[in-house]
Amino acid sequence: MKRYELNEGEVAAIPAVEWSSDLALEIHARYPKELDFSFPSPLNGHCYQLRSRGYVGVAPLGNDMALEINPKISSSLLLPMFEYAYRLPKFSDDLLPGSIGDVYEFWAELLARRVLQRIKKGLYRDYEDREGRSPWVRGRLLLDRGRLSAYPYTSYSEHTPDVIENRILANTLHGLRYFAFKQEHVRSMVRRAWWALSDLNYRNIRAGDCLGLEYHRLNHDYRSMHALCYPLLEQRSPGWGLGLRNGEWPAYILHMPTLFEQFCAGYIAAKLPGVVRLETQYRTRLHGSEGLYFRLDLVLFAPEEAKPLAVIDAKYKSESRPQESDIQQVVAYAVQLGINRAFLLYPDVEIKERIKVGPVSVQALGFDLGAGNLDLAGQEVIKVLEEELGSELKEKNCDGIRRL
Repeated sequence: MKRYELNEGEVAAIPAVEWSSDLALEIHARYPKELDFSFPSPLNGHCYQLRSRGYVGVAPLGNDMALEINPKISSSLLLPMFEYAYRLPKFSDDLLPGSIGDVYEFWAELLARRVLQRIKKGLYRDYEDREGRSPWVRGRLLLDRGRLSAYPYTSYSEHTPDVIENRILANTLHGLRYFAFKQEHVRSMVRRAWWALSDLNYRNIRAGDCLGLEYHRLNHDYRSMHALCYPLLEQRSPGWGLGLRNGEWPAYILHMPTLFEQFCAGYIAAKLPGVVRLETQYRTRLHGSEGLYFRLDLVLFAPEEAKPLAVIDAKYKSESRPQESDIQQVVAYAVQLGINRAFLLYPDVEIKERIKVGPVSVQALGFDLGAGNLDLAGQEVIKVLEEELGSELKEKNCDGIRRL
């Protein structure tokens, strides 16, 4: 398989002779929001030009070709970011992947290995309500179910592995088995795990099904497996192995601005547990409007308090200083909430700047993900949040802010 590699933020130039016009039109139609796509002209050296719109991952291009878009940050940070963003157990200490494809293959291999280990011990089973005709009477006989038949119609409970806990695993592996893994042992492990679960009713599973499940001594190990499934199901391509033509495989494409926002939320919540309450994608209706509202990335509250303390907007962009449009946006959010503290979080670079706009104080901070260590990168962010919010939290009897 031929792979074109592209770094996030850069432009890939593909000579026009390498692709037919039909193939180029198909790629353009398949990834309209993921890629900026330019067709050959004298202005671009008669090349197809591709540029990511904030997405990274591995995407099929047809004719046994794929596009691999690597993030502008180190790929070794992606799994630690996932751990914070999705509250996963820590398992990536020894992994130093070289590309986004390596990250994805490690993720799939880890899930398949854990599923196979559970299959060896025995799948979790639970009682599911069933009803229908049977050669024998079991459970409760239903005499009011109409037509005469040689077999009685009964309602009963069946002890079965076809439960939501296993269906989530089966649905995830169903999509993974179509992926064009570079390592044969990963492909083999995923397929073995899938075939062991293929008899389950795996369709119509969504990422939200991983949330809100109850775990106990019989299924406690499913918690980590569902944590691995959740981001795969949430970030998957719409097809995910369903309705694909022969030889096709689904794309795995990750939206980095969304991951950065979720990472910021998970990191702050992990470093200040019980000290602040954090709400993501907070909606506030605009006064005097019909159906208009602001959707805010992150809003900080004191525990047990309804009034916000501060608003945080995560901006996945490389800047040496905050842009005026970013400041205008976060100030509007603060005014809408009736607060005077706002924060802008950026990746990649060291930013520390304070701007005053009327009564609103805007603090711009950089996570500096280029440092290669998330805890070191976020130390300054947590320190500033403690300093800015500490006095108000103490007034609300919220002492004991955790120091790194």
